[in-house]
Amino acid sequence: MSDTPQGPGWWQASDGKWYPPEQAPGYQAEGGYQTAGGGGYAGTGGTDIGSVLSYSWNKFTQSIGEWIVLWLIMIGIAIVAAILTVVVVAGSSATSGFTGFRFNFGSIVIGTLAGAVSGVLMVALAKAGVMTVNGQKIDIGACFKLTGNNIVAGVVFGVIYGFLNSLCGLFGIVAFLLLGFLPILSAMDDKGAEALGESINLSTSRPGEAMGFWAVAWLISACLCFLGAPIAVIGGSYLVKRFRGEPVAP
Repeated sequence: MSDTPQGPGWWQASDGKWYPPEQAPGYQAEGGYQTAGGGGYAGTGGTDIGSVLSYSWNKFTQSIGEWIVLWLIMIGIAIVAAILTVVVVAGSSATSGFTGFRFNFGSIVIGTLAGAVSGVLMVALAKAGVMTVNGQKIDIGACFKLTGNNIVAGVVFGVIYGFLNSLCGLFGIVAFLLLGFLPILSAMDDKGAEALGESINLSTSRPGEAMGFWAVAWLISACLCFLGAPIAVIGGSYLVKRFRGEPVAP
């Protein structure tokens, strides 16, 4: 990977980086295997929804203990942050008038602030997803070693999603479909707000695979009280690697 082409056959991926010919989608390697865009990389499967979910579930169960511990930590932090947000907003509302406006405004503020916290936590969770698809053991401590870019990306993701979701649940779903890759791109490449545009490009360039997966992942996460989030970040990390033509852990 490079910021500029290094020779004949180098190609530019959706992340703006240049990759060698052997990592190009459809590249026919010696031995008959193809990279991500052309039908599977050494038996890792395709990018259709079924294949991604199957891969994600298998990788989740292989490290289920670490995932549950990570999930419990994140739920605990999210609950504390949500309670503090409600207390602060309720306290400030008690000193002002216009009850109906206060209720609506308070709900939006709570949703937006809670979203910001959840967004940062999603980047931490995405770090574990990236470790998984890279074939590494999940290091829970390393997941919470967030850079400034990670925090910015998480806040951008969470504020947009939280604000839109507080206005209308349908808006929240659309935001998730378009921005689902944002925390993963930040975790993978240490990107900040610039990951916003790349996430949208990834989702819209291959909507059947990307948005289709995020729709299912959103539904699983919503139905399982966020416990489906590990499946989402593993699958999202897998898709980013496959779309770029990079190998993933079998």
